[in-house]
Amino acid sequence: MKRTLLALTLAGAMFCIPAMATSANITVPVAEAAVAVKAQDTKQLAQLAYEYAFSIDEAYKYFYETVVKADSPLNRFQNIRVLADDTYTAHPTINNDTLHLMGWMDLAAEPVIITVPDHDEGRYWLFHTMNMQHFTDSAFGSPDRGTKGGMFMYAVEGWEGEVPASVDKVIYVEHPLVKMMGRIMDLGGDDSAKAQKLMDQWSIRTLSAFLGQKGPKPAIRNYPNPESSNWLERTNFILSEGTMRDHDADLLKKFASIKLGAPVNTPLSKQELQMIETGQKDGFEHIKNAGFDDSRDVLGTREEMTAVPSFQHAYGTLMGQWGLPAAHTMYSGEFFDSEGKPLDGSTNNYTVTFTAPPVESFWSYTAYSGKSRFMHYNSLNRHSRGDRTLKPNDDGSYTIFMSSDTKGQENNPNFLPIPDHSWYGVLRMYTPGEDVRNDVWKSTRFTRIEK
Repeated sequence: MKRTLLALTLAGAMFCIPAMATSANITVPVAEAAVAVKAQDTKQLAQLAYEYAFSIDEAYKYFYETVVKADSPLNRFQNIRVLADDTYTAHPTINNDTLHLMGWMDLAAEPVIITVPDHDEGRYWLFHTMNMQHFTDSAFGSPDRGTKGGMFMYAVEGWEGEVPASVDKVIYVEHPLVKMMGRIMDLGGDDSAKAQKLMDQWSIRTLSAFLGQKGPKPAIRNYPNPESSNWLERTNFILSEGTMRDHDADLLKKFASIKLGAPVNTPLSKQELQMIETGQKDGFEHIKNAGFDDSRDVLGTREEMTAVPSFQHAYGTLMGQWGLPAAHTMYSGEFFDSEGKPLDGSTNNYTVTFTAPPVESFWSYTAYSGKSRFMHYNSLNRHSRGDRTLKPNDDGSYTIFMSSDTKGQENNPNFLPIPDHSWYGVLRMYTPGEDVRNDVWKSTRFTRIEK
C-alpha cells in the first residue's frame, strides 16, 4: 500500500491534546463531505457519515459488550496474566508478546490517576489510551521513560481543578470514557512471575480516592442497547458527552441533514432511517475492502487520522481495534503471498527469509485466522515467532516455515503454525527504528509452497 498520507511519525512518546478543543482546521473528512453537500448527493453523504461514525460505533459496541452487558466496573484494571492465545477472543488481532492490563476510565465525575511502578532494566512496558473515536490520546513507557514509572492524571478537556504535586503529567482527553491498555513484556518461563509481580503494582484511582476524600457520585447513563438501536443513535449518544463534537463541529454541520450530531433521542423519519441504512451498507462495503497493510495509514492520533478519509481510519478500527500508533509499534500486515495470491493454509505451506527489522525494543510475526481475526488453535499452542524465539541463519538472516501441519515440528524454533484456511500474518515492530519508519527496511512477502 502506498505510504504517503501519514508521513507524520509521532515525534514524542507522550501525546496530550490541548486543554480546549477547536474546529478551525479543514480536515480531509470535512472536505469530502463538503463536496457531497454541494452536489446534493444525499446517498454519498450518508455513506461518508457512516464511515465517520464507524470507529465511534465500534468503540461503543465493544464498550457495551465488555462493560455494560458484562457488568464490569469502570476505573479498574482487568489483568490478563498470561500471554494471549487462541482462547482469547475479546480483542481481534491481539499480540502474543506481552501481558495486558485492560479496562476503561470514566472521567465524567472526576479525573483518574494511573500509577505505574519502576520496571527492571531492559523490560518493555507501555501504557496506551484511546478515545471513543479510536484516536490515540496517550502512549508512554520504556521507549521514552526507560525503567521509570510515575503518576499520570487523566481529565476531560476543560476540567479545572488542583493537580496533586506528586502527579508527573496531566493528559486531557475528548471523552470521559477512555480505553486503557497496559503492556508488559513476558519472556515466558521464570520471567512470567517477574512480569506478573510488576503488573500487580500498577494501580488506578479516582482523584478523590487518591486524596483520601469522599468523591462525587459516578455518572449515570442510559446506554442504548446495540440490538435495539442503530449506528446513528449510538453515535449521537457518544457525541452527547465531552468535547469530541466540538473538535468535529465543521464535519457534523455537513451531516446535520441526516441527524448525525443531533441530540440524543431525536426522532428519525422513515426516509431518514432508510438513508442511514443505505449509508451503513455502502460505507461498510467501502471500509472492509480498503485493504491497507501498513499501520501508519490507519492508526494514530486525531491529527493524523483526520488527515486521511474516514474510511481509511475505519479500516484500522476494523482490523486492529485499539492498536498502537507508529511511534511505538508498527504493524505490517501480510495478506498475500509473493505472487499476490491470498494466504490459504488449506492448500499451501509458506516460507520467508528476511533480515531483521531494526527496532529499539523487539519484533515478532503472529498468525491469525482470516475468518475470525483471532489466533487459531494448534497442537503446539504456538502463535508467534520473533527475535526472542527464532534461530538465525549463518548469515544473520531469519527463515520462518509456516504450515497448518504441526507434526514433527515441536522442536523446530523456526516453525510457525498457521490456520488450515484463510489467514494473515502481522509483523509487530516495537519501537521501530528510523529505517523502518522511513521505509528503508521493508518486510518480505511470503513464498507459497503447494502441499
